[in-house]
Amino acid sequence: MMNKYLDILNKLEEKPLPKKDDNIVIVDSLNTFIRNFTTLKSMNPGGHHIGGLLGFLRSLGFLVRVLEPTRLICVFDGKGSSINRKNVDSNYKANRDNVKITHWGMFDTKDEEKESMSAQINRLMDYLEVLPVTVLMYEKIEADDVISYIAQEKSKKGSKVTIVSSDKDFLQIVNENINVYAPIKKKLIDSNNIFDSLGMHPSNYLIAKALQGDLSDNLAGIKGLGLKSIVKLFPELVHTPEKDLQYILDECEKNLKGTKKIFSKIVYEWEKVEKNYDLMNIRDPRLSLDEKNTILEDMNKNQSFLNTGTFLRYLDQDRIEGITTNTEAWLETFRPLTLTN
Repeated sequence: MMNKYLDILNKLEEKPLPKKDDNIVIVDSLNTFIRNFTTLKSMNPGGHHIGGLLGFLRSLGFLVRVLEPTRLICVFDGKGSSINRKNVDSNYKANRDNVKITHWGMFDTKDEEKESMSAQINRLMDYLEVLPVTVLMYEKIEADDVISYIAQEKSKKGSKVTIVSSDKDFLQIVNENINVYAPIKKKLIDSNNIFDSLGMHPSNYLIAKALQGDLSDNLAGIKGLGLKSIVKLFPELVHTPEKDLQYILDECEKNLKGTKKIFSKIVYEWEKVEKNYDLMNIRDPRLSLDEKNTILEDMNKNQSFLNTGTFLRYLDQDRIEGITTNTEAWLETFRPLTLTN
């Protein structure tokens, strides 16, 4: 009997540790922080707003539990991140300077609100340093470009990559290895269901965005165009991948003498379409070769330890009573990230 058990044990293969890049989750971190900052009214016992900090950490724990990553990357916009695109169009994101982020009267002035945001982000960095995550942020570089570059590079090598963001621009790069998790809808968009969301091939979504514009980035499009009307006007966007702007221009010029005035309107405002295409294009990230190399080097320096004691000390210092109903269990969700190789 003993020999039988030994024989069975000898035949069992030891389950290998997961590799760090098997299942990568990349968090559009400022997007995540602001969403929590604007919606959570959480205060610590000292009367200070902590909604952004607390909400971000809770979101991180939720993502680890649900998506079970082998590597977790938090990417932030660097200082002056939008300057390169603003050099192309000064209107780019100009609307954000005049928007009051919170609307429920927790701050007396906009400066007070900004100060709270800055303090919470700085403190969040302290917390992230003691978690097994990679934090990336580069001066004059937008998070979108960094996220897109990492996702596409790792995808080519067979890694599964999930981008967490409410920014629809990332739908441009969805493929068999790249997914987008929409946190507001709590929906995973992948190559199997993206057509249901867009009604067109994802590689053509950038063209549709260039025509439609993006109010969140203060980029005006062709008035009267939506995704449904764009698909009707330019049907090849639906199933034919990798179409380009020339296809749109050619179709418009063919139909200039027709009854639909929208074609002539597009031609008349073609410069706007081209500029939008350039500004919204994250399929080709605005990164130099040196910047790309730096990003890859920084990823290789990834820390994989969980400093529970320091994390709990930070919670006590900030008078945050708990991340979830059970802080210890919340921290333990990150333990698998320390076991990848």
